[in-house]
Amino acid sequence: MRVDDASTALGWLDLLLEQPDLPQVEAHRDALLATGADHAQVDAEARAAAELAVLARDRGRRVAELAALNDIAGRLAAVPHPDDLLVEVVRQARRLLGVDLTYVALLDEQEITIHVADGARSPSLVGTRLPRWVGLVGQVVESGAPRWTSDYGSDATLVHEERADATVDEESVRGLLGVPLTVRGRVVGVLLAAKREERRFARQEIGLLGDLAAHAAVAIDNARAADEVRRAKDTLEVTLRLDADLTAAVLAGGDTATLVGRVQALTAVQIRWVEQPADGAVGAALARVVATGTTSAVDLAPGVLQPVTAAGQVLGALVVDGPVPADVALLLERAAPLIALTLVGARAEARAVQLGRDIATIDLLSRAEPDPAADRQRWRGAGLDPQQPHVVVVAAGDPDVARRFVTGLRLGGRWASAVHRDRLVLVVPRDSRIEAVWDSHTGPVAGIAAVGTDTAGIRSAHVEATRTADALTALGRDAGLARAADLGVFAVLLSRTGRDELEEQTRRELGVVFDEEAVRGVPLVETLTVFLDQGQRPSATAAALRVHVNTVYQRLGSLDRLLGDGWRGRALELQVLLRLWRAARELDARRRG
Repeated sequence: MRVDDASTALGWLDLLLEQPDLPQVEAHRDALLATGADHAQVDAEARAAAELAVLARDRGRRVAELAALNDIAGRLAAVPHPDDLLVEVVRQARRLLGVDLTYVALLDEQEITIHVADGARSPSLVGTRLPRWVGLVGQVVESGAPRWTSDYGSDATLVHEERADATVDEESVRGLLGVPLTVRGRVVGVLLAAKREERRFARQEIGLLGDLAAHAAVAIDNARAADEVRRAKDTLEVTLRLDADLTAAVLAGGDTATLVGRVQALTAVQIRWVEQPADGAVGAALARVVATGTTSAVDLAPGVLQPVTAAGQVLGALVVDGPVPADVALLLERAAPLIALTLVGARAEARAVQLGRDIATIDLLSRAEPDPAADRQRWRGAGLDPQQPHVVVVAAGDPDVARRFVTGLRLGGRWASAVHRDRLVLVVPRDSRIEAVWDSHTGPVAGIAAVGTDTAGIRSAHVEATRTADALTALGRDAGLARAADLGVFAVLLSRTGRDELEEQTRRELGVVFDEEAVRGVPLVETLTVFLDQGQRPSATAAALRVHVNTVYQRLGSLDRLLGDGWRGRALELQVLLRLWRAARELDARRRG
């Protein structure tokens, strides 16, 4: 018995609300197929559900990481003594990354000393002094950037030294990650995370340890500078006011402009916020930050750029264009991690809103809702006005590229988008002028279809726009927006019946050529196609086919024999027929794939 389409779609929504993993999605798919549901439909819905499940899982992971960093920042701020602070740093780092051993090594002249460790097998690890240029620590100190190795002992790129290697061997360290502890542009130590087995560290892990190191470096500097702070009471008051002010702003959900404004209120030096892309010296400095992964301030001569980063991603920067007093440099350094936390939280919230709208939009495209009130609520959940007529746009190609392009259009008003069946789908008001702002040269190739204010119309418009986008792609278009009516004679590609009739017409006109080619193995159809595309010029045809012109004349002789002497008078008709035939073949191949 065939399962009702609305029931199966509702079943998927119920499953997604439970935040399933991929095996659960696969099990639900198998269960639907076992009831007799349409195989193609269930597969399409399963792919969409898997995409949404992955999005939800990624969002959950990012939220958990943000909560962990927030918790760590609070713990570090609450530890008053330097030794206790270092213990808290390594303990939290080990918990956050799930590694076997974490430790902090601090610089002292030309040596580096391991001050505290968590997970050490030998009590002699703490207190070990090593040259600052050896091993992974030396690379981190030299570059001021994170470094890692999957197997320390066999890594020939490291500078091996007897004492350093003995320390590593004693702890059975293999995989090792180190990030710099940087204060005011100066590396003061290294925070390291180790595994006692071969381990490749992912970018996310590097970013997380780097964020913790940024918090830890500032906190360590606070503890070490207690005497200095007492001699500079005004600086201490500024720092405390900044911490309290920014923390309150973060907890209150303040945006970037609010936070930067609060930083500015603490100094007479002008501070501005920049994001990528940027021009001039600031743009070049941001590019260096992205390339090196540094979180330290970059000299602009004059001025300074303080990167704001989270999980290895550059979110923007605080910039001073003139001379930078020491207290302002400290101000920028302390503000950057809290601004990063705010931005990460805002982006996670925006992604959650987008995910909800994606689900609502896919629901509109996937099933009917008999209750009018509930149907109108679905429209509003997708961000749409149920009283307004709309158009549906389906973009071919990479959906992420298409989404970035659409975001840059600044459409305004109420519109919805979702990635459905590996394509970006937009539902926008009919008066949005989307056809006018969609650049025919840089915008991705896409189909568009009009719809009224009913959900059934959205689904049929989605089908029409998808077919139009597929036809445009099959015809070799790589940019621009078109309706089905814009295809002209090529509209035959939009239906299965039209493509079948086209295949029959091609066989009637050129069947003898196909048969001859199959027997002799000579590419007569390709030669005919290129000959017509090149304006019936044998020399140009030979160049395009990369054969001698005499070969072209021989093949044209075969075509004369097969098609009769008058075929060249029907050149335009044959050229259009061949182009349609090739496009139909490519379109069918894409759909089978």
